[in-house]
Amino acid sequence: MNTRDLEYFIALTEIKNFSKVAYKFKVSQPTITFALQRLERELDSKLILRSRGHNLAITDSGEQLLLHARAIIKHGQLASSEIKHLKDAKLRLGLPPTIEDRYFAVVSTKLKQHGLLNKIEAVELGSAATLTALKNGELDLALLGSINPLAESNITSEEFDRRPFAIYVSKQHRLANGNGVYFKDLKHEDFILFKSGFIHNQVISSMAKRSHFRPNVVFKSSGIHSIINMIRENVGIGFFSTLMSDSNSDVVKVKLLDRDVPQFVTSIVYRESHQFNQLQTEILNQIRAALI
Repeated sequence: MNTRDLEYFIALTEIKNFSKVAYKFKVSQPTITFALQRLERELDSKLILRSRGHNLAITDSGEQLLLHARAIIKHGQLASSEIKHLKDAKLRLGLPPTIEDRYFAVVSTKLKQHGLLNKIEAVELGSAATLTALKNGELDLALLGSINPLAESNITSEEFDRRPFAIYVSKQHRLANGNGVYFKDLKHEDFILFKSGFIHNQVISSMAKRSHFRPNVVFKSSGIHSIINMIRENVGIGFFSTLMSDSNSDVVKVKLLDRDVPQFVTSIVYRESHQFNQLQTEILNQIRAALI
């Protein structure tokens, strides 16, 4: 089965016009027609029907092929990316900011001791965005945060820590000297949160929904230090996992008293399909030695 034929077929199901598909791929319209005919002969089934008004309808067989065609193309692209990067004398490591802030010092120390620190290409994204990049082959390995243990198909995770979420406030804030707070009692507070792509946003949305209010978000940032500085100045309160509590004395951690507060689980994560070369395997083992 020709992967180019599959690409034409996928585009036909989306654009539903032979001429426009041909224009997209810069080929003639008969090229698209012949590609569809080859697939239909090979599968002995009609995949796309053309009505008198030139409208296209995907058959049940076509819908079934579409599921597999997209997977085939995606795996082909992933294989090409993985093979290309195996030749590099680097390991692309995903590092969400809160995890980098907490753990990378000990990891970097271990890697430097073995002459491997300069072999790391660090990519800083939120945990949700990091997972997407890992799945797409843009990363070889990640230190990843998840809500409770990570359960993703085709992904291997090695958990090394877990901590609850908490509220963080200025030393001048009314909650700074308390013993804890229920999330529902934060209804009138101003929040400073991460931008999209961070697992924290999923957790706070879930807790807010459970408490029947929408948080008043006054600012969003991708930088943890920027958020901490704003919390310190009492611009608003923050919502983080308790990873960062020991390394940031400028703000006060306030325990959430709610039952079943989600856990922020940190893991070493990589694709099951990724074949680590010798250098990457050595880096992975040293990261394991530092964290697990």
